[in-house]
Amino acid sequence: MLTTEGTFEGVRGAELYYRSLCRATSPKAAVIVVHGFGDHSGRMDRISQHLAEHQYAAYSFDLRGHGRSSGTRGYVRRWDEYRGDLHAFHQMVGSLHPELPLFLLGHSLGGLICLDYCLHNETGIAGLAAIAPAFSYTIRPMEKWLIFLMSYLKPDYTVEKSLHSRNAREPNRNGWTKGDPLRHQTVTPGLGRGIITAQRLLQKRSPALRVPFLLQYGTDDSLTPPEKLRQFFESVGSRDKQQIAYEHMRHRPFDEEGNSLFLADLLHWLDCRCASTSGQHWK
Repeated sequence: MLTTEGTFEGVRGAELYYRSLCRATSPKAAVIVVHGFGDHSGRMDRISQHLAEHQYAAYSFDLRGHGRSSGTRGYVRRWDEYRGDLHAFHQMVGSLHPELPLFLLGHSLGGLICLDYCLHNETGIAGLAAIAPAFSYTIRPMEKWLIFLMSYLKPDYTVEKSLHSRNAREPNRNGWTKGDPLRHQTVTPGLGRGIITAQRLLQKRSPALRVPFLLQYGTDDSLTPPEKLRQFFESVGSRDKQQIAYEHMRHRPFDEEGNSLFLADLLHWLDCRCASTSGQHWK
């Protein structure tokens, strides 16, 4: 397995850490993997390794304010910083594999970032797989009001909010440990406002989402309610879209018991899209 790591420059000079996994000398496609809130690229290794073992070049990076990347924990000044960071990474990976189709894959917050990105820039995207995207993450009305108020008064004000314990049914299985220094549970009004703004935009413009789209989620996910995800899926305008629900799984179906079915479904979807995009490349 060939593993590389390094940094690239994001919006406003942010130094963002990335890593890649690839086993094949001639991969089928490149897949950009974007992690969720409080996580880091290493937390998506189960997916990245599975992709690499099946002839895909898997690239992942730590979002600003996460993992080994620069920035205040859990803080983003403007939501479009996430969009710009992903665009910079997209351009970098595409330039490394100009002959290959390029896919996006995002979990939770990463799924929301990828969905938002595709609304603004579908060029060079062969398809998008979203795993329990934070589109359906519920924020109470009073909490929204406080978030917007604080986002103007002190957007980088930090609050510790425990979400990780509800991510999966078996914390030890999905690699969760309190001793992981690269993880955090810090949220800020700046991030909260960004999430709400992105959710509203997607709700309004989902019919304009045209890329091939795969939605995967667990039916017992309490962080991103499945019913809202199903409603969002129906509103997406892509003619090539598929949703797969995994019974009794929670927010990280790729890390739970029975994850082999999840991984097989993801791989099958990618393989089919690679066949249909034969001869196309990221540009």
